[in-house]
Amino acid sequence: MPFLPYYDHIDPGQGGSSMVIPEWPKPVLDRTEVFACQVCGEIFSSYEDRFQHRFEAHPYPRPLLVLGTQEVNTPRFVITTALSAEEIRPVNAAACRLDGKLVTARALARHIAVARSGFFKVELIGAGGKISVDYEISVEIASDEHAVLVEQEFARLYSPGGVSVASISTFIRATVKARTAQRYVEGLAAYLYGILAKDQRGETTLSQEQGRARLNEASQMLLEIDRPLAVVVAGIVSFQSNAFSRSERLSAVPRLLAAMRWFDSVRTRGLVIPVARPDGYAAPNARVPLDGATDEILAWMDLPAARLRDLAKQIGKRSQQDDWLPEDRIKAKVLLAAIHESEGDVANAAEVARSFRHDPVFSRLAERLISEGKESSQ
Repeated sequence: MPFLPYYDHIDPGQGGSSMVIPEWPKPVLDRTEVFACQVCGEIFSSYEDRFQHRFEAHPYPRPLLVLGTQEVNTPRFVITTALSAEEIRPVNAAACRLDGKLVTARALARHIAVARSGFFKVELIGAGGKISVDYEISVEIASDEHAVLVEQEFARLYSPGGVSVASISTFIRATVKARTAQRYVEGLAAYLYGILAKDQRGETTLSQEQGRARLNEASQMLLEIDRPLAVVVAGIVSFQSNAFSRSERLSAVPRLLAAMRWFDSVRTRGLVIPVARPDGYAAPNARVPLDGATDEILAWMDLPAARLRDLAKQIGKRSQQDDWLPEDRIKAKVLLAAIHESEGDVANAAEVARSFRHDPVFSRLAERLISEGKESSQ
């Protein structure tokens, strides 16, 4: 069972008939009918023109709820980190309702800020009552005591027997008392079930696609939780799904951070650059289980360039391996193309690049290598 070490210290009509009413004759107007904008007074010759002008030139501001640094753009939102009243801001709201009661914006913010658990229905009403937006806010803030318990039980998974469906069940049972941290538990358990399904091991009955869904579910829950372990696991899922720009706050895992930055540079610039090696390593005191493909790719990224070139055949085999998910095969292909280019083998680099030229993440690199391959053959 591979693990990724990191350096954290662990301390939801009467008779049914009908008749046609004849139309009244339209009056004959002596002048052309005009339509004036009620906001700015501009005149239009048709209702349709005035209607279009009204909503293009004078749109009603849509009310918006801002929590911390995040704009809430979904009808349901979970607060997992304590916020001050100043960090809870209704924007463009002329009126607010909390659980059906009309309240001021300040009272709304204070009420949510003091809660550590609970469920609230919030309605923000725009100017003139033209637009209203409804939110369902669930507050699920874990206490430090419960969060530490979850992390301690998660650390017990690092054992010679590895992770299995049985050990995940044991983890869930051991954290039942962590009542305020159940979302934390659910996110970590979803991650563990996801990597078992991805590898098709540990007595799992989930398919790889079902495992992918569990990993996405884990990421969504853990991204909301401000704990080092949650940050690391969410970062691993981002790497698995080729979302390399999400590397912030991963300094505790230099192995993962270096790989994320390298692939993100390839994605954005279409250029292959040397992998940035971390300056040093601290002694890890916590570990996160990994799926086999992620562990192998991170191991490749940790090698010197000369050693990596020696593994070109193995990397090429993995890039075609049916039991690897497409996202992992793409990463292997990108590495293989980079190896060929570093050796001056433009033709083989272009050949590999053709296999991922339509990939939304690495198309820029593919187009450059294919273009250079065509130029060298002329």
